[in-house]
Amino acid sequence: MVVGWTEWQPFSFRDKQQQLRGLDVELVHAIFQRAGYQARFSEMPWSRVLHELRFGTVQLAMSANITTERQQYARFTHPYREEQAVIIIRRQDEQRWRDITSLASLRERADFNIGVLKNFDYGNAFRQLMTEPEMQPRLQIRLRLDQLLKMLRAGRVQGLVLDPHGMQGLSDDGDILSEFKIQLPLEQTPVHLMLSKESTTEAQLHRINQAIHQLKQSPDYQQILDRYQFRSLQP
Repeated sequence: MVVGWTEWQPFSFRDKQQQLRGLDVELVHAIFQRAGYQARFSEMPWSRVLHELRFGTVQLAMSANITTERQQYARFTHPYREEQAVIIIRRQDEQRWRDITSLASLRERADFNIGVLKNFDYGNAFRQLMTEPEMQPRLQIRLRLDQLLKMLRAGRVQGLVLDPHGMQGLSDDGDILSEFKIQLPLEQTPVHLMLSKESTTEAQLHRINQAIHQLKQSPDYQQILDRYQFRSLQP
């Protein structure tokens, strides 16, 4: 199966030897080994992964939340791990935003603009917030995390929505993690593999679901998760 992937540490990335590594990459290899499949990884932007999945030229995408739109063209496996969505701010602004303790209080702060990654999903609660007309002018949508972080550092947005583990690739950039803090945890969500309806079958989905169950019952599963623990942001 062709698996679309995007540079996103610690989930999928190239190491110093240009070898493909990452939490999701290892989990897919372990799942496919048990299902009797082989993965051919193809690098492309996340928006293109979704496009190719719709038309069947990519069979599988990793790290996906279930949405109504995606269900039109994709089959979803059982969850294979979990992820967290949070809003981060600059640590220097901690006092300014101390009253933002819920999505309701976030909605009331019209001076709080939010950076999000294009075509990423952050769970039900934030997805509903994004659809509210009054929130539309406050959203800044970009393709890459480094673009959003520059905007946050410059004060062009006041917060970013992300999985804090996605900042692992920046941990070597001085002490960048100390510049930011988690202001508002949003949601802990199950993560699925997403299979193209155009070029996969229900039988293949069933086979992969069985493999996910087998992997979770084995010691290999926790060993893979443990390999990608790192110093994350603090509230």
